[in-house]
Amino acid sequence: MTETGWIICTDLDASLLDGNYVWDGAQAALNLIAESDIPLILNSSKTLAEMHFYSEALGLSTPLIAENGTVIAFPEAMEWIPDSVDFEGGYGVLRSSMNRTKILEIAHGLRESKGYDFIGFNDSTAGDLSKRLGLKIESAKAALKRYGTEPIVWKDTDSALIAFKEALKKAGITLVRGGYFYHLMPVVASKGAAMQLVCKLYQKVHPEYAWKTLAIGDSPNDISMLESADEAIVIPNPDNGTMQLKRVDYTIADAPGPTGWGNAVTKLLNAFLCPI
Repeated sequence: MTETGWIICTDLDASLLDGNYVWDGAQAALNLIAESDIPLILNSSKTLAEMHFYSEALGLSTPLIAENGTVIAFPEAMEWIPDSVDFEGGYGVLRSSMNRTKILEIAHGLRESKGYDFIGFNDSTAGDLSKRLGLKIESAKAALKRYGTEPIVWKDTDSALIAFKEALKKAGITLVRGGYFYHLMPVVASKGAAMQLVCKLYQKVHPEYAWKTLAIGDSPNDISMLESADEAIVIPNPDNGTMQLKRVDYTIADAPGPTGWGNAVTKLLNAFLCPI
């Protein structure tokens, strides 16, 4: 019988990270993941530049999924990087075909022609983001180094938002809600699709295991990976409430942020992923 191998794929903000961008409440679970040799994949709306910091701080050597799945970075040391990647900073980087430049061209064109009221990262300086999000200035600069997405704050009416979404969809762009921002991104990309691609690569290179996925998130932009994973954990969000998934077989953590993350992951590891 083939042994099951598990991949844990997690969101960062308001899931593994708290409002101060630390993960203290999840440390015991992170230790258990490392001891069990379970690949931990960070899957976030953050940029690749931002995620390098968290990957290094957590001591990871696994792929990174950035900007809601529009960017996937594979450490060169893994030696099983897919074709058509660019090599930079010790990673082979796979990017979506539609980039941020095209997205901005279309979205800003609609804003100018239709008068939609929104403000995006492209309209902001690093200083603006630092103040708004409580980031250090270097972190804010990293957040602006985007490839395939543009986060925006919508300031217009609900009916205008519906019309904006429809116009974007015709141009191959979707508008996905995160914790604080709406994210403009290619229709073809998602956190779930990127997670499945990474899982298929693990299966190809390590066929001795039957690989399964555990996804963890708190916001609508996490739904694609939560719905498509073998196991899912929803983290309660104090500001936006607890998401309800279409699937019935998922876990709701008992607390927000890294404390809930740690409790739920530890329980699943003990009960399902690493049975004695």
